[in-house]
Amino acid sequence: MRIAYLIHWNDGPESGVYKKIAAQIREWKRLGNEICLFLFTHNREWEQFTAEQGISITVCRYDNWRSRFTEFRELVRLIDRWQPDMIYHRFDLFYPSLDWILSKYPSVLEINTNDLTEMKLQQGTLRYWYHRLTRGRVLKRSRGNVYVSKELSEEEHYRKYAKSEVVIGNGIQLDQFPSLASPVKDGIRCVFIGSPGQAWHGVDKIMQLAELRPEWTFDLVGIHAKDIKGLNGKIPPNIVFHGRLNKEQYEPIMRKANIAIGSLAMHRAALKEGSPLKVREYLAYGIPVILGYMDTDFPEGSPYLLNLDNEENNIVPAIDRISDFVREWGDRRVEREAISHLDSKYKEAKRISYMRLLAGNGEG
Repeated sequence: MRIAYLIHWNDGPESGVYKKIAAQIREWKRLGNEICLFLFTHNREWEQFTAEQGISITVCRYDNWRSRFTEFRELVRLIDRWQPDMIYHRFDLFYPSLDWILSKYPSVLEINTNDLTEMKLQQGTLRYWYHRLTRGRVLKRSRGNVYVSKELSEEEHYRKYAKSEVVIGNGIQLDQFPSLASPVKDGIRCVFIGSPGQAWHGVDKIMQLAELRPEWTFDLVGIHAKDIKGLNGKIPPNIVFHGRLNKEQYEPIMRKANIAIGSLAMHRAALKEGSPLKVREYLAYGIPVILGYMDTDFPEGSPYLLNLDNEENNIVPAIDRISDFVREWGDRRVEREAISHLDSKYKEAKRISYMRLLAGNGEG
């Protein structure tokens, strides 16, 4: 099967999303498929990027709103020339040429978030209303949707368009991560990987936790002190900002970490459930995790995951639970066998089976 993987993505090759896509493509190729990644971006990092490990990639870059529609039309033309059997598209904004290409070829949409809520939080009013008024033209063209959580699959604003659906939480290539030794007993270090401006990450709550536990150290990767808003410059001294790092640069931080922290404010994006990539990475390293939501792949919870209440005030009331969890798991690692179901090999085999079914007869 020839699969055109279409994505609009403005972060660089070191981003978690690109790592996920590269892992997916490698698995799809291993399963006997031919894949080309068609990337739409305004990030200049991609101009110097050479795809690794045999991944075929076509990049169309735009500079502004005026060039977006023209460049996207060119990317669609290249997809059409490639003649795929299936288009796999990470759901994003509507473009007239996208409507055309999704009408011509079978397609599957990957749904990663509650798009209406997230866009309202992040984007300006004009962009939000453009998306709200046009999103249905993309959703109704696909033969099926792949949701990263059960909660998203139950959203009515997706369901009313969906012809077919499957839930596949985000996975990770476990063999790409070493099983770390237990951390040296030298105080407690908590690690968080994120990016600026994501309200649902709950970085402000990490600040709150740092104030409550001044004897712990908190390593924040992907974030600078200047990215923290609303604290009037009062950042706890036990917070260490590392900024953007690649995997090789932050792996030493992981080796020292006793505990990892996932998103603590998913309620701000009107979500109760998720399967974030960063949490899969924490677990691949064997680091126990504190979460503020239910993980799609752990519906019954797990001893090495501390699930806090998914509400605004979820740090102070839970400080004793957090301390007990850190005391129990702070010098332990999660066994690889316990998270084998997160491996991309299993998840991507399921995804490919779904695409083959839809490419064959248009029914899920």
